[in-house]
Amino acid sequence: MSTLSSMPDKRQRRTSSAIACLKASMLSIVAGQEELTVRHLFYLMVAAGLIEKTEAEYNNVVIRLALQLRRTGEIPYGKIVDGTRLYRTPRLYGSVQEALTETARLYRRDYWRNSENLLEVWCEKEAISGFLFEVTRDLGVPLMVTRGFSSESVVQAVAEETKADGRPLTILFVNDLDPSGDLMPIDVIRRIRFYAPLAQIDLHRVAITSEQVDYFRLPTRPTKREGNSHARQFVGDSVEVDAMPPDILKSLLRTAIERHMDPAQLQVIRAAETSERKLLEDWARYAA
Repeated sequence: MSTLSSMPDKRQRRTSSAIACLKASMLSIVAGQEELTVRHLFYLMVAAGLIEKTEAEYNNVVIRLALQLRRTGEIPYGKIVDGTRLYRTPRLYGSVQEALTETARLYRRDYWRNSENLLEVWCEKEAISGFLFEVTRDLGVPLMVTRGFSSESVVQAVAEETKADGRPLTILFVNDLDPSGDLMPIDVIRRIRFYAPLAQIDLHRVAITSEQVDYFRLPTRPTKREGNSHARQFVGDSVEVDAMPPDILKSLLRTAIERHMDPAQLQVIRAAETSERKLLEDWARYAA
């Protein structure tokens, strides 16, 4: 299995026809995905054997060509996303009817309000949170973006909320397979239990696992060991969560969440939700 290198790409400069072929292949890959990050596009091109797995190829080929294709309109707006850049604006309405119409569209019944357990999804990287939120939003599960090791304030808040609720908490993790990614879930559980020693807390790693690396043939990179105390117990190469194609990652997360849901209860909730949404739509028409 090949590894990701940070060494400069010393191959000869690509010809214009080779660049054209790369662009065509890039467009084909993008067309096959609902949306993806540039890093996902890089790994999909590596997996297809189109480019070498180096940072030079990522920076000088994928980023550069993707930018050209986005500016010409060949890659449609919204296909390539960046979850690290957020534009925040207040939600405002032009009328009561507009507010009711929007409420009807967004209305969701809370499945977890009366469930026997609590469930949360924790993600290491903000860049992929948009994909994950599509799933967590649909199934009504909170999504936490940790950006590395969780802060003490976050851990303490989760501990207090878990104690106050009293139900068992399961945290589903989506992390890189590397020394830090291996330690993060363990560190979070340890620190939550410090503040809530009697709380029932469990964890499950949705991605990336060593089994997934082999099964999906994910690209690896050398593990950084020099000066990294976290790497002492870590064996093998590392894998970024970005190496997992978005559609597979979303499917893995949906399956993991649905294992904690009662299908019959979910069906009842969805039926009530449909009926109540219809009521809101009727009110919106009346407000007109």
